[in-house]
Amino acid sequence: MKYISGIIAILLLSVFAACEDETKTCDQTLIADLGINFKKDTLDGFLVKDTAWPKVTLMALNKDTILSNALRSSVFVSLSPLSDTSSFYLKLDSTKVADTLTFLYTRKPNFVSAGCGFATFFTLDTVISTHHTIDSIHINNKEVNSSNDTHLSLFFIFPY
Repeated sequence: MKYISGIIAILLLSVFAACEDETKTCDQTLIADLGINFKKDTLDGFLVKDTAWPKVTLMALNKDTILSNALRSSVFVSLSPLSDTSSFYLKLDSTKVADTLTFLYTRKPNFVSAGCGFATFFTLDTVISTHHTIDSIHINNKEVNSSNDTHLSLFFIFPY
């Protein structure tokens, strides 16, 4: 009888541990954020560097603020799984004029597992922006899935 209760206890602990691993896997696999990095062009295309901005403010238009006054060289944003467009307000410094970024994309449901369900992945089609501080945009990777890729580079010309 001691052995049977010990075996049952081990089996229950194994099931609990497996569920905890499944939760971690689900959390990592279900998130598909768009990665954006900031670059500066100091010599007309001959010298392009990553750059950090001192007071980046980012928010989804008509939504909550995602970042406020943060030192950043890159950001990750969540695209809407219910729409084919998402728009954001991006202000790089308190002294600069804000830009808006609008992403047009297609949504694709992706089956993860029976325990996790479906994740929404995206294929980026077009990026539209104002050009107050943004000079140009380069799409590095159109497929927005659960990897932490840099999908988009925003270029800024110095000085302003």
